[in-house]
Amino acid sequence: MEVTLSKIPFNRPVTVGTEFEYIQQTIKNMDLSGDGAITKQCHALLEEILSVPKVLLTTSCTHALEMAAVLLNIQPGDEVIVPSFTFVSTINAFVLRGAQPVFIDIRPDTLNLNEEKLESLITRRTKAIVPVHYAGVACEMDTILEIAGRYGIPVVEDNAHGLFA
Repeated sequence: MEVTLSKIPFNRPVTVGTEFEYIQQTIKNMDLSGDGAITKQCHALLEEILSVPKVLLTTSCTHALEMAAVLLNIQPGDEVIVPSFTFVSTINAFVLRGAQPVFIDIRPDTLNLNEEKLESLITRRTKAIVPVHYAGVACEMDTILEIAGRYGIPVVEDNAHGLFA
C-alpha cells in the first residue's frame, strides 16, 4: 500500500492584490529606504488604527525588543519576567544587557504567560514584564497592566504574533 502525503504550505504570505503596484511605485521613485513614502503611509495607518500618537516600525521584533531593553536601561542583575514558552529573541534582547530572565509558567489554554502567577515572581530587582501574544492570542493585558502598575514595572509587549489580536 502506497501512502502519499499532501504538501502543507509553509510561510505562504497573504496578499491583497496591490503589492506589485506599490513595489513598482517604490522602485520608480527610488524610495527604497526605511523612511520612504510607503513606510510613512504604514506609520500613519497604524497610528490611526491603534489610536496611538507615534508608531516606529523596525526590521524585526528582535530589534524592537533590543531597543526596549536599551530604553529601559536594563542593567546586569536586573530581572525580566518572560514566559517559559517563547522565541529565544524575547529573552536574548534583555540577557544581552545583563538581565536575568525569570520564567513564568504559561496557561495551557492560550500558551501565554499565566497572569495568575505573575505577582509571586515580582521582586525588587524586577525591571520589566514581557508578555508574548502567542499565535495571535492576546494575553490578559488588563490584569498584567494592573499588577505591573501597582509595582511601577514597565510592560514590554512582544507583539510579533499579536498585532490586532
